[in-house]
Amino acid sequence: MKRYFEVLYVLHIALIEARSAESVEKASILADIVHNVPTMIMAGSEEGEIIAKVMLNAKRHGLESYFSKLIEKAKNKQT
Repeated sequence: MKRYFEVLYVLHIALIEARSAESVEKASILADIVHNVPTMIMAGSEEGEIIAKVMLNAKRHGLESYFSKLIEKAKNKQT
């Protein structure tokens, strides 16, 4: 069974951020960035592939730095 610790951590934080977003637009952007994660996990995609997709979406919305930091934090939590 594949492990998806990093990507699940990022999804978890993005959902919390969307829930507490001050605007529908911000919540919508966060949802757009991570909405493919569950489907990609169900399809058996590798974690690196899922993270690459999340980062591509984050870059499109100008949030690449924020999501890079989340991924780095997730990596540090695993060790």
